[in-house]
Amino acid sequence: MKKILLFVFLLLTFLPGFVSAEPKDNLKAAFIRNDHLWLKIKDKEIKITDAGYIRYPKWSFDGSWVAYLKGAKEGDVMDLWLYNSKSNRHTKVKENVDNNFQWSPSENTIGFQVVKNLFILDTSQLGLIIPIAQNIENFSWLPTGNGLLLSTKKSPKLDSDIILSKVILRKNEKPIITHFYTIKLDKDEIFVSTSEFKWSSDKKWISFLLIPTASLSADGNTLCILSANGKTFQMADEMLNESAWFQWAPYNGLLGYISGVGREATINKRMQVLNVPSMKNVILTPRGFVDRDLTWQNNRTVIVSRSKENGSGDLDQRAMPSLYKISLSDNKQTQITVPSEKDGDFRPQIVKNNLFWIRTDRKDAHVMSSPTYSMREMLWIKDISLGSSYYEKWSWDEVFSLYSRR
Repeated sequence: MKKILLFVFLLLTFLPGFVSAEPKDNLKAAFIRNDHLWLKIKDKEIKITDAGYIRYPKWSFDGSWVAYLKGAKEGDVMDLWLYNSKSNRHTKVKENVDNNFQWSPSENTIGFQVVKNLFILDTSQLGLIIPIAQNIENFSWLPTGNGLLLSTKKSPKLDSDIILSKVILRKNEKPIITHFYTIKLDKDEIFVSTSEFKWSSDKKWISFLLIPTASLSADGNTLCILSANGKTFQMADEMLNESAWFQWAPYNGLLGYISGVGREATINKRMQVLNVPSMKNVILTPRGFVDRDLTWQNNRTVIVSRSKENGSGDLDQRAMPSLYKISLSDNKQTQITVPSEKDGDFRPQIVKNNLFWIRTDRKDAHVMSSPTYSMREMLWIKDISLGSSYYEKWSWDEVFSLYSRR
């Protein structure tokens, strides 16, 4: 009898089909519920704030801090706050902060913009906010964490060139700012800003968007590729201004992105993979469908949020998406989630061999999870606030952040 029980135990433990879908204990998330900040650590949910309107939670490098924006109510000017999960203390950093605040990839230092002024703050010196640059458009940390890359306009003219500069940080000394690359614009090219910058896994290439005026940006922005040595620049395609819609593969120079002009996310949105530096691309979305979110599972596998293409009728009556897995080696495309007709699956992300996504019926939203090797979905977090939606393009980073040590 003992031998039979031991055999059953081993079977349940090691066969993939019997492995529990519960995510690993060391996974954690910050999320917004009823406009308040919550954490999920292991199997416990903890309410962190009890006042104000909270959005854009973001984890620090080591997962001990969460940065977030707070206002009195929706539509208010937002202030940047930091929460320390070890001391359970909140610290107000600065008022009127843009939502592109970023943690360093190598230490607990945060960069943030107030209008067009760039600052950084090291959490070991919470009272010392360091001004870095003025009149910038956007920024990102360098992959090493020892500096930043920022964009500025050469002059107030709409068709003036965009200047990219590197900032090297030095302890107890002024940062060194050097010119990196000038994006020269013709008179008929009107770009007023850039998106944040994203480096390929081998750190040889940088991807970002050139952004025109607000009204034009709602329908199209230009995806660009720049070599890390500043010698090669290429305008690659047109797409919406959504940072989650362009992502580098984890191990090589493949850039996945969702192309297509037009503000409606249910029309003309195609998943493409660009091979850099050859600049050869392949469209992966079949005719009659649109893709609107993506994540890389590995070097040769992409997961997308896909629905039937539809440009007629009310937006809230159009088909909702489900998740598909795409193999780049043979173009095999498999539907891996089957939500109800009223529900849609958005914003896939993979952390520690677990797939996470947001399931919503446009009224309520929940975080779902499954092991990547065996799709056995489970409800991981019930009831999070809705991200904002613009013509069915949902901004889930406003309300949900997984911690992943980079």
